Amino acid sequence: MTRHAIETIGDAVLYLGDCREILPTLSGINCTVTSPPYNQMTAIPAKASGLWGESRGGAGFVSRWNDSGYADDLPEHAYQAFQCAVFNAVAACSAPDASLFYNHQLRWRDGECLHPISWFKPEGWRLRSEVIWERGGGMMLNARMFVRSDERILWFVRGREWKWNQDHVGLGTIWKVAREQRQGGDKEHPVAYPLELPHRCIGATTDVGDTIFDPFMGSASTGVAALKLGRKFIGIEIEPKYFDIACRRIEEAWKQPRLFEEPKPKAEQLSLLAGEQA
Repeated sequence: MTRHAIETIGDAVLYLGDCREILPTLSGINCTVTSPPYNQMTAIPAKASGLWGESRGGAGFVSRWNDSGYADDLPEHAYQAFQCAVFNAVAACSAPDASLFYNHQLRWRDGECLHPISWFKPEGWRLRSEVIWERGGGMMLNARMFVRSDERILWFVRGREWKWNQDHVGLGTIWKVAREQRQGGDKEHPVAYPLELPHRCIGATTDVGDTIFDPFMGSASTGVAALKLGRKFIGIEIEPKYFDIACRRIEEAWKQPRLFEEPKPKAEQLSLLAGEQA
């Protein structure tokens, strides 16, 4: 039987359940920052082999995934339809000037490269920019191609106007951010992304007090970044063990000092009109 729960911790509300069931009950989301399961990860072997298996990163990843990974193995067309349907629903409960940051990667199926831009086209969102996350290393050492050391972050906006904090313009579109590491090299979530990624997304497109959302919360990295920046957070996670980890991390984050200053009177918000600037 699927476990269901709702936990309110400070300015965060965490749901245990299927995001497709919970999304219709939500509203007022200002920014979504997420990294969904990438699908067909159950095809990862029980034991790493070749150059990949000889590396500590490859062997460690396989071990963590087989111990703690999601059982996400949908047919590719079903996975793509599922992802687009979820973010169609996210658009419906987001503010008119909201942003969506979708972290995914290039994948290969039957010898064909699948770039997320080619298939992720949710209704109600307009692609604004693609950011390349340079992770500082890769593990595809068995593939007959250049080892992949990057992932993609697709930034979408809801409408013709969106929130934008101009002091973030210098971040550019290539983010060199090291992969998440835990003390002793052990991560609580096998594919958790570093806090710096949601920190940049949230800081660039929201204000203090805005609501940040993640429908595939995992261990709540997006939520921790949101609370540190003085934002509210709503997260959904379907896997109980990660939901419990998320609750603990959010409790710890809520007890820590915030990383923002009190709001100041500011110049006119740079909500850009498409067509006025690139």
